[in-house]
Formats: sequence, C-alpha cells, structure tokens
Amino acid sequence: MKNNFTKEDIKNSVEYQWRKTSFYWLLGIWAVIAVVMLLGVLVIGFDDIKPGMSLQVWLIVMSIYSVIYLPFVAYYGYKMLYILKHYAEFNSYEVMLDNVSTSYAYRGAVYYTVTINDEGVARQVSTNAYFSSSMFAKFTLEDYNNKKVVGLYDSQMDKFYIIKKIG
Repeated sequence: MKNNFTKEDIKNSVEYQWRKTSFYWLLGIWAVIAVVMLLGVLVIGFDDIKPGMSLQVWLIVMSIYSVIYLPFVAYYGYKMLYILKHYAEFNSYEVMLDNVSTSYAYRGAVYYTVTINDEGVARQVSTNAYFSSSMFAKFTLEDYNNKKVVGLYDSQMDKFYIIKKIG
C-alpha cells in the first residue's frame, strides 16, 4: 500500500535514527583520534625538525587517515539522505518481526527477515541490523522481537526499512 509518512516520521524512524547514531559515532571517533594525534604531535614534537614541521606531518597523516576513514562516515550520511529523498516512492507494509538472524558484519547485531506481499508476490526481505542486546544499543532486541512494525519496502535495494513499532 502507498505510504503516507511525512519527513518528520522518517526522521523519527528506526532506520533513520540508526543511521544517524552510527554517523555521529563514526564522526566522533574520527574527531577524537584527530585531537589526540594533534596533542601528541604538539606535546612530543619533533625537536630535530624545523618549527612548524610537526604540524605539517600531522596534516599529512590526518589527510591519509581521513581519506581511508571518512568514506565510512559519508556512507551513513548518504543513506540518511537517500531515505529522506526517496521515502515517498516506497510502499508501506505492516509486518511481524519474528524471523531473527545475526549479522556478523555489524558486530553481532541482529536483523529480521520479513515477508511482504509486493504486488501479489510474496517476498522475503531483510531489514538492516538495527537491534542488539548491548546496553549501548539504541534499539534493543527485547523491545522489537515478535512485535508488529510498519515499514517501507525499497525494491531497488531490496530492503525493508522499519519506521516504527505499532504493536
């Protein structure tokens, strides 16, 4: 069925909040490492190198580090913008979260495989690995397991984005 969600609904959705949290965690880790490296360079310094050269070394190291690390941050930012831009194109479904699997790519967090009826065809579609039993998890497994949720099916990515719990 066609969805009637607003941008605010999407910004408050499980999918968007999970991406946003991951985005800020990765950005924060990058910033902490940058500051620690800068302090290390300033405190230790390179006595045998010309003044100001230690900052140039830090800039070179940070540039290399950023080129490797920041694409991961950009990926989460892109996914947040993607769902905000395309949510109106996706069909809405109510499903039960009862088929859980462990994601080893996301440090043991879990995702669900849901069954939707997409234009007369039953499809098995996975959610992202939002849920965890960790005390740091924003979305706990206990809060969502065997609960009914409403979400959006992205046929291009073959993903089911959970918007909110309804039961």
